[in-house]
Amino acid sequence: MAQSLSLATSGDGTAIYYYGLAISKVSNEVSGLDIRPKPYASAGQGAVFVNSGEVDFGLYNAIVLREAFLGLEFFKDRPLENLRAVARLMPFQLTFGTRASSGITTVVDLRGKRVPAGFDATAFGERLYAAMLGTAGLSYQDVVPVQVSDWAGLGKAFVRGTIDVNGLVVGSATATRYAEQVDDYRAVSLMTGNDAEKRLQEVFPASRLVTVMPGDGLSGIVEPTVVMEYDYWLFAHKDTPDQAVRDVLRTLFAGQALLSAASKDFRNFDPQEMYDEIGVPFHPAALAFYDEKGLR
Repeated sequence: MAQSLSLATSGDGTAIYYYGLAISKVSNEVSGLDIRPKPYASAGQGAVFVNSGEVDFGLYNAIVLREAFLGLEFFKDRPLENLRAVARLMPFQLTFGTRASSGITTVVDLRGKRVPAGFDATAFGERLYAAMLGTAGLSYQDVVPVQVSDWAGLGKAFVRGTIDVNGLVVGSATATRYAEQVDDYRAVSLMTGNDAEKRLQEVFPASRLVTVMPGDGLSGIVEPTVVMEYDYWLFAHKDTPDQAVRDVLRTLFAGQALLSAASKDFRNFDPQEMYDEIGVPFHPAALAFYDEKGLR
C-alpha cells in the first residue's frame, strides 16, 4: 500500500482546501501517492503543524510563508524554522465580491459599507482586506468593520447578508459556490495605477495588481476587473522524506492538464515556473529535482 502523506490546508470549502483536493487527486493518478488534505482554521495554523513535523506538506502564499519562516509580523519571535519551500504553484488572484444590488462596483464604493474584520483565527485576513482597501486610499476607518472569526465565518456572514462584501478568489470553486448561493454575485474592481500598487506593496511587497477579463469558469467576473495577485506555494517540513517530495514534484511537473481539469484554480499553473527564490530555503530533494530538470 502507498504511504499516506498529509497536506495542511485552510478550512473545508475554502479555495486552499480545493487546492489540496486537486493535488491529492492528481498525485494519486500520476504517482500513486496517498495524500490526504488536513483542513485547519487557517493556512497559518496548518503551517505550525507542518513546522512541528505532525504534517508532511502545507499550502501558503509566498508573502506569509517567508514571514513565518523568518519570524516576522504575526510570527514575530516565533519563527517556523523547519519549513522548506517545495514548489511555486500559481498566482492567486483575489478581490472583494458583492451582490450587484449593493451598488458596489469598485473599491471606492466601499466607503461606509460593512466589511469583514477581526479574523481571530488567521494571521492574514484583516491585513489582506486592508491592503485591498488601500488601493483606493481607504482604511478600516472609512468602512463599518464587522467582526468575523475566520474564512468560514466570513462566508456565512456574507450569505446571511450581515456584511456587504466577501473575498472573491478568481476562478475558484468557492466563487462558483457563492454565485449559486446569492443573487447576481459579482467582483469588485480594485484601483490601479502606480500609487495604488505602491500602497498595496507597502503591505505585501511580493503582490501586484492585474486586470482579469470575463471568461469561462470565472464566476463573478462580469467585466474587466482589477484584482490583487500573489503566488501560492507548496512547502514541507525539513525532514519530509526525500522520496515523497520527489514524487509530489514529479506529479506537478507532469500533471498540469490533470490539475487544470481537477480545479480551475490551476488554470495558470506552469510547471516550468515552479522554482523561484522567496527567502525560504528549499527542501534538498526539491533542489535536486530542479537541477535535474534544468529549472534553476
